[in-house]
Amino acid sequence: MEASVPVSTPFVVKHELFSSQSPQTEARKYAYRSYVNNMHYLSLVGLLLFAIQIRPNIQYTVSIIAKFGANPSIAYLETVKCILRYLKGTADYHLTLRRCRERSFDLVGWSSSNWAQDMSNHRSTSSFVFDVAGSSVI
Repeated sequence: MEASVPVSTPFVVKHELFSSQSPQTEARKYAYRSYVNNMHYLSLVGLLLFAIQIRPNIQYTVSIIAKFGANPSIAYLETVKCILRYLKGTADYHLTLRRCRERSFDLVGWSSSNWAQDMSNHRSTSSFVFDVAGSSVI
């Protein structure tokens, strides 16, 4: 990963991950084990879950890949690598919280939903963002 090329987004648009991509046969499981070469999928996902605290912009993508921890595939691992390349390319990005100069502050909230877009189990994905005193909180 040291020589990897940084990317501008943590997840490729229109790139879909399904539970049917998980290896079902012994041949596909062997191909996955050969491909990973001592990379532990759940350890990488755990690292990214921790990174969400300081990089909330990867929250959606990490929540997608975390669903496949029981039986990961090469496609899922490639998505994890894409997130890591994104973090490498945006290492100087940071979350800035501003001090509220007024006595009162506004609380504004937004939400987004993706109703039954997961084709494998027809579950929905939702997210929210709140703006507190001019700073976003996810």
